[in-house]
Amino acid sequence: MRNGWVGLVVGVVAIFVAACTTPPAAAVKPSPTVSTSPAAPDFTPTHPPAEGSATPSTMPSPIVYPRLPIPVGTLRCHTAQLEVAFVGVGAAAGNVEGTFELRNKSAAPCWVYGFVGFQTLDRNGRPIARTLVWTTDSFFGRSDPASRILLAADTAGFGSEPRTGHAFFNVAGNDVLCDSNQTPVVSLEIWPPDERQALMVVARSLDGVGFVFCGGIELNPLQVRPQPGFG
Repeated sequence: MRNGWVGLVVGVVAIFVAACTTPPAAAVKPSPTVSTSPAAPDFTPTHPPAEGSATPSTMPSPIVYPRLPIPVGTLRCHTAQLEVAFVGVGAAAGNVEGTFELRNKSAAPCWVYGFVGFQTLDRNGRPIARTLVWTTDSFFGRSDPASRILLAADTAGFGSEPRTGHAFFNVAGNDVLCDSNQTPVVSLEIWPPDERQALMVVARSLDGVGFVFCGGIELNPLQVRPQPGFG
C-alpha cells in the first residue's frame, strides 16, 4: 500500500513538472529589410475639370537655363522693355501652380531682380481679393533665392527654344477649398520689380488652362528655371 501511494505521488509530480516546463523557443528569424524611396509627387488633378476646360498639364522635370553674365553698366529693366506670358499650369493633390515667363522685347539687354507685383482681376477689371505671400518654398518645391537675372535682347519668343535669357516665376495656390467659378479670374496685372506700370495678361495659359486660386497665393522670385526643384 505504501509503495502504491509513493508511486502515485511521483506520477502526479512528474505530470505537474511537465506541464510547467516551457519548451525551448524556436530561433527567431529577422524580418527582411525593405528599402523604400520617397514617392514621387502625384500630379494628377484631384477632380475633373469643368466641361469644356483644358486639363492642367503634369509638372515637367525641373529645367535650368544658363545664367547669363551681366555686363558692367547694364541697366535695370523697365516695364516698357518687357512682356510676360502665362505659359502653363500644373496640379497635384488640390494644389495648383501657374508658370509665367518674362522676356525682353527691346533692343538693349537689361536685368531684373526679386519678386513681381501680382493682381488677379475679374471680368470688369476689378481686383479680386486675395492674400499674397512672397516665398521660396511651396508644395511644388523650392526655388532659388532672388538674384539678378540678365534678360538678353533678341531672344526666342514665348513657347520657343532656347529660352536662355528669359526669367520665370511661379504662383502656387489651392483650387479645392472654394468654388472658383463664382469669381473667375479673367486677367492678371503684373508689375516688374520696382516698376509702377503693370503688364496685362489674359488669365489663360498658352496651353488653354485658366488661372484658378482659392484665397491665398504663394509667389516665388524670378528665376532662370521654369519650375522649382525638390533637391
